[in-house]
Amino acid sequence: MGHLKKVLGSSIALFTLVWILVFLAVFAFSLVEPVIPYLVKAFAADEAASVAMIGLLNSVFNLAKTLTNIPGGIFADKLGRRSLIISSSLIFPISFILYYFSKNYYYLVAGSLVSGVAMGLSIPAFSALIADIIPATSMSTAYGVFNLSWTLSQIPAPILGGFLSDAFDERFPFLVALAIAITALIASFLIPEPGDERGRRETGEAKTDDSSYVDDRKYKRSLSLFVLVELLNGLGNGVLATLFVVYPLYVLGVSALEMGLVFSIGWGVATAFSQIPGGWLADKVGEKPLILGCLIAFIPLLVLMAFTRTITEYMLILGVSTLIANLSNPAYSAWLASSIPSSKRGIGFGWTSAAFGAGMIVGPVIGSFVWNLFYPYSAAAFAAAAIFFLLSLPVIKEIP
Repeated sequence: MGHLKKVLGSSIALFTLVWILVFLAVFAFSLVEPVIPYLVKAFAADEAASVAMIGLLNSVFNLAKTLTNIPGGIFADKLGRRSLIISSSLIFPISFILYYFSKNYYYLVAGSLVSGVAMGLSIPAFSALIADIIPATSMSTAYGVFNLSWTLSQIPAPILGGFLSDAFDERFPFLVALAIAITALIASFLIPEPGDERGRRETGEAKTDDSSYVDDRKYKRSLSLFVLVELLNGLGNGVLATLFVVYPLYVLGVSALEMGLVFSIGWGVATAFSQIPGGWLADKVGEKPLILGCLIAFIPLLVLMAFTRTITEYMLILGVSTLIANLSNPAYSAWLASSIPSSKRGIGFGWTSAAFGAGMIVGPVIGSFVWNLFYPYSAAAFAAAAIFFLLSLPVIKEIP
């Protein structure tokens, strides 16, 4: 605890509250994530239609998130982080109600739309609030701790969701997620008002605005490059969002519980283990070298996934590639935050999140298309995702 307080400074209580809020929100979302494909499969006429609908749901979610990212960033700067976090927490539970009562694709699309809006509003507010209260000297390490909120939640949640679906009913996880989302809503009101003494102290209002140390032209150029990188990352991850579901579903033939294990162990555990070491490495060797090194090591592993033939092999390759890729997450967050004046962090995080979301709108559709085009030669589909990550390398090198 002493080391954590040294990293976080005097804002440890607010940091902990925000950490819990993000954990609960992502836990609820991750609980139902492995179950949704089975609702799609129940409504679909054939495999091709199911794959297309999975891609469409990902695209609808990211379209809604993207369209609300920039307004969310503006409102986070103008109205305050607290207001946006509470507003998004009010919207989020509606998505689980729609999923639970779904009778056809329209309900699933509406649920994805609502959850995308909630995520789009909250991401800039959470990101800006954390950047405001983290000491600059340990920003990468602190972001590594913060990132555990959404990574640790994704370890047990998919397994629990798959278990509840198999043991009770495929719709039961949505009721559990609804209860968790309501709990998060209630807890969001504990965030202090910016105007009171605790709020000024913990949200950084009492600190001197750091806008002066970030040159305006340098800020605009850096932000433009960050936006381009996030667009390419969104396209690559969007393709993978479809492939990571349809490959185990149709090639490996996994059950709902096994799908939960894929999300939890193959992705969640690896991502969680990478955060604090990634933050520590970034503070030691620098953000840019770490990001470039991780990306170069990650790209060839993507294609290897298409040659796995058992669930164990698939989770092993997925876990290793995820661990390597996510070592750079804290570095990226700290690099972006330190490149943006504090008064503009909301809109800065809004633009980069919107760019990533824009890629995630198109990416899942591309993933569905290349899968149906090249199946059963799935290596071509994974190679399509790798191309977008390759294109981001020269852009990252240009960021000051």
